[in-house]
Amino acid sequence: MTDDLFFAGIDCGATKVMVQSATLDKRSNRMIPDDLQKEYFYNDHEMWNDAFIPKPVSEQKIEYSDGNIRLTDFEIDQGNIIVETINRAISDVNGHRIGICFPGIKNNDGIVVMANGPRIPDFKKRVKGIDTIYNDSDCCVLGEWRSTIGKLQNTENFVYIGGGTGIADGIVIKGEMIDFNLDHNVKRSWELTMHTGETVESCLSPAGMIGMYNRSTNSNISTMIELSRQKDFINVIDKAKDAFNVLINSRVQFFEENNVEIEKIVIGQRLGLFLKKYDHKLGEIFRGCTTLPIEFSEDRRTAALGAAWSKACL
Repeated sequence: MTDDLFFAGIDCGATKVMVQSATLDKRSNRMIPDDLQKEYFYNDHEMWNDAFIPKPVSEQKIEYSDGNIRLTDFEIDQGNIIVETINRAISDVNGHRIGICFPGIKNNDGIVVMANGPRIPDFKKRVKGIDTIYNDSDCCVLGEWRSTIGKLQNTENFVYIGGGTGIADGIVIKGEMIDFNLDHNVKRSWELTMHTGETVESCLSPAGMIGMYNRSTNSNISTMIELSRQKDFINVIDKAKDAFNVLINSRVQFFEENNVEIEKIVIGQRLGLFLKKYDHKLGEIFRGCTTLPIEFSEDRRTAALGAAWSKACL
């Protein structure tokens, strides 16, 4: 682990970049958040396209496997704005050691498959001072586990469910974080399907719930709070409960196969915030699905702190 103490984590999401400075406390081996916290919204740029739709992931994967990534003009424009925003954020934390996390599938050079945004295959060449792009799901887990604000400190066997645009899946077993890319005995939320054929992610993530409701009712709801006020929100809840059951049953089975018991489940990101502050009923429904202890994390800084931790561990 590096001897430097001052870090900054940069969490790149679908709509914004969050920067959080942090100090490494070597006695506790934890990241302590410092005062510098700032958000940079992509749509502050006049050319940002809120209606951007990426190529189907299946096409993106074929292009990547063929070694022939063909970016659309809209994708290039959208990616340019993201790179510009990240570089501006990095300039504001000059003097810190910087860790950055980003969604999507990555290779050694950049982002090569993205479900909810543009691909940026030359990311590392265009973003100054970045040598590694960390996985955003992993950083969510690490922020909860290895920072002083995390809900999973001093826990060695747990499940993390981060709900936002998608689901950030996390498993730590016997003090080791599972790499979903290497362990084919466990599936991510977007790979787990329900009896209806829908994925767990599409029914459990806030974006999935909102999108499902809008499509079925021809509505234009944009937040979970708005959604929860609709009279037929119960239909969304029923599907979310089914999805949660499928996910937890899959995780329990994985732990049982390894002869380990789950100590705790933490639900974080936008979903955790919503359950903690705005909808205790849905939270209790989730708790009723299992005898395992469940906590809700409402702090959105965890992914950035996880990126800072990852940088410290280099």
